[in-house]
Amino acid sequence: MIGQAQYEATLQELRPKLREGMEVEAVLDYLKERGFSQIACIRAVGDLGICSAAEAKRLVHYSRAWSSTREQNEALHEGLAEELGKEI
Repeated sequence: MIGQAQYEATLQELRPKLREGMEVEAVLDYLKERGFSQIACIRAVGDLGICSAAEAKRLVHYSRAWSSTREQNEALHEGLAEELGKEI
């Protein structure tokens, strides 16, 4: 988990790179390499003005950087939806 100071410093490093044309996939790789969680990546993508929070969630979920956890996350979401559906 990263602290607020590291979060802000990393975003400051990324802003000029984005202006120079850094691709979103490269941004996500950069964030993950620096210890950002998926949630922190979603927040960062929104804070960097790349897209809205809802779009950032989709972007991170389907990114190359986070592909190794995609199946696990989808199984968790499906299980939660199934359990919640039983309780309604």
